[in-house]
Amino acid sequence: MEKYRDYTAVDFLNDESFLKWLTNPGQTENDFWHDFIQKHPYKKAEIKEATVVFKLFHSNEEKLDLNETYELWTRIQREAKVSTRTVFLKFMKYAAILLLVFLSGGVTYYFIQHPEKPYYFELAETVPPAGKEARIILADGSEVSLEKQISEISYSTNGRQLIVNNDTINQQSGTQKEQINKVIIPYGKKSMIVLSDGTKVWLNAGSQLIYPSVFVNKTRQVMLIGEAYFDVAKNPDKPFIVRASDMYVHVVGTRFDISAYPEDKMIQTVLEEGKVNLTYSGKGILKEEYVVEMVPNQKFELDISTGQAKSQMVDVSKYVSWKDGMLEFDKVDLIRALKQVERYYNIRIRLANPMIGLYKLSGKLDLKDEPEEVLNVIKLTVPIDWQKKSNGDFVILGK
Repeated sequence: MEKYRDYTAVDFLNDESFLKWLTNPGQTENDFWHDFIQKHPYKKAEIKEATVVFKLFHSNEEKLDLNETYELWTRIQREAKVSTRTVFLKFMKYAAILLLVFLSGGVTYYFIQHPEKPYYFELAETVPPAGKEARIILADGSEVSLEKQISEISYSTNGRQLIVNNDTINQQSGTQKEQINKVIIPYGKKSMIVLSDGTKVWLNAGSQLIYPSVFVNKTRQVMLIGEAYFDVAKNPDKPFIVRASDMYVHVVGTRFDISAYPEDKMIQTVLEEGKVNLTYSGKGILKEEYVVEMVPNQKFELDISTGQAKSQMVDVSKYVSWKDGMLEFDKVDLIRALKQVERYYNIRIRLANPMIGLYKLSGKLDLKDEPEEVLNVIKLTVPIDWQKKSNGDFVILGK
């Protein structure tokens, strides 16, 4: 009993005894946990939170809307231990898509040290995608596999039917709360989604989108992890809102791209057409709220760790070409370009020297080519070479 005194909600959800009490309690389990709560009343909050999370993903009766889900996971992630994260992800298959919103990684280099091997540097502390298979998780917890390299998903206007790569799937539509669906796209794949309001979303590799099957509230709100290009259907009476980490993008009808990978610690928005308002909070004591009105061809970047923001006018085509199978760069740090290549091909790229990542890259990369060919094109523009290891990893070398 004593080992549970320091448990968080995440720890309880990884404990077999606790899970048995939730799923199939007997007299022994009931006596133990009731006795524990009585002796340790300060753990009631963690136990209650763990219970709510469990019911959320294992019961049709406990359904939270988008904002309730986000706030619940914000509280959970504040307490989550790094050592338990992997186990928790494996167990909570329905939670995986949500948990990644709140994981933070550093865009910094770190050593991989082995006594008999050379040192290499990772591109970043990368949050792994939620599983290797692309899939949709429906409101009832059932999953639909997305087997194609580029999957296509389309919803009917009432949200009761969705077409996945020409296969029609029926799902029940709720009458009270929005029925939340989630699309998980791992590294190496992409997806195009037509939402029930007609909005089109191109989801990049290593990304996830959380959205209702039909929009029943006053606003059309979705949550993004990773990168997506939006072509929003116009509806002045029901604004469209994208929540990416702690930033909100408010639109009526427009085209724009958002990149918000957790490991990048940066949110980037590029507006192609129309108008959007960005809302975010500063990092000071007062956490002042800022609103930015973007115009076409403008890029806005927010550093999540510092709250610092900057904007500039750009050639939008260079930032949205990924959805057409191309990557375009104009004096971009090599490390950022390689990270995009890594995600697209689902490969691992390491640097023999961290200074290599500071080279500036300009030009186009055709993602229809094999990764080896793409790296050969890169080395024509910057002074690097590369090797492919027996485990499939690529190592970037300086010349």
